[in-house]
Amino acid sequence: MIQSSRESTESSPMPTSHAVILAAGFGSRLQADEGHKLLVKIGGRTMLSRHLENFHRLGVSHVTVVTGYENEVLARAIAEGEKRESITVRCAHNPDFKTSNGISVLAGVDDALANIGEAAVPFWLTMSDHLFDPAMFLKLRETFAPAYGDRSDGVQGMLVVDQKLDSIFDMPDANKLAFDKAALARGVAPQDAPLGAIGKDLPEFELVDAGLFWCGAGFAQALRAERDARGDCCTSDAVRRLDARGAMAFWDLGEHLWQDVDTPEARGHAEVIAGEWR
Repeated sequence: MIQSSRESTESSPMPTSHAVILAAGFGSRLQADEGHKLLVKIGGRTMLSRHLENFHRLGVSHVTVVTGYENEVLARAIAEGEKRESITVRCAHNPDFKTSNGISVLAGVDDALANIGEAAVPFWLTMSDHLFDPAMFLKLRETFAPAYGDRSDGVQGMLVVDQKLDSIFDMPDANKLAFDKAALARGVAPQDAPLGAIGKDLPEFELVDAGLFWCGAGFAQALRAERDARGDCCTSDAVRRLDARGAMAFWDLGEHLWQDVDTPEARGHAEVIAGEWR
């Protein structure tokens, strides 16, 4: 499991009780009969149900689902759908859902700040169509959260990454991370080296972005700074900005599997791997 040398080694209870799920996109590649990726069933359970269970394992009590395309349809389905007694689910609409995903993150954070106050930050963040091994979240809580969860300085963001490159189902679509070549040549592990680049089109890379983040106040601030600078922002912008000042960490999910369920083929693969989880 990758643990950045820039991380804090202090242990303390995890106060992160909020999570944001990005569900604003069109989902046109998947063409799901259920109508929206968050409502897609894998192994007989919706993606929303799986997300709520996983965040429950991390101690989350508030979830903000950021909607965009077919906002009212999705919001109604969530309101009328399955519930988890210990988690309150709210929808936050992003009318600018055609922009990059950082705008949706900020829409979710701003809505949560207005409704649950200081509990809105820090927060967990994931994509509606990313499926994870549930057992990973217990390990995540044990190994990452106590070290980072209550810090207001130092690490301001964490990205779950995968170094099992041969297990990635659709590598061309994967968001890739490449680290400083000079540092790697000196024997520095990727997670301890400066980030060289992040993006889908990198010719050489060491890790893949699995689409699950822990976000401190600095993560949201980095998104706002990028948006103010160029009118748009994405999560990779926050990763770059935070890593440049030593405030970003990377956590490898190890043997656990995950899947971005964004095409019919990926959905079929997700059914296979989810069938092996308990």
